[in-house]
Amino acid sequence: MAKRGDRAAPPPAKDEWDLVFADNSSAKGWDELSRHAPGPLRDAWKILRADPREGAPYNRMHQLKAGFKTRAVGGVEYEQWQYEVTGGGRLWYCVDDKRRVLHITYAGTGHPSRTD
Repeated sequence: MAKRGDRAAPPPAKDEWDLVFADNSSAKGWDELSRHAPGPLRDAWKILRADPREGAPYNRMHQLKAGFKTRAVGGVEYEQWQYEVTGGGRLWYCVDDKRRVLHITYAGTGHPSRTD
């Protein structure tokens, strides 16, 4: 089972981004999403590895707002974005431009209740 710090996929190609889990909860949510929406999650994975800010069709990707706009991962503050995998399924991730890493901070089949 995946855990904090594990890759969400094989190592990236030279021009791709790497996806890693920021915590065990996001890894567990990824596993759940992969069971319920494998096709859309794979599409999200491909799009995020290519371009985590501009690559999504149909406006599925945007930076979060207000208190969720940024988040600290490992003591470093990053922009936090959301990708809508399905109608309710979401991925939240922090963009580490320097290392070309996306820290998955939330993955789940439902919209995170903390934003309601």
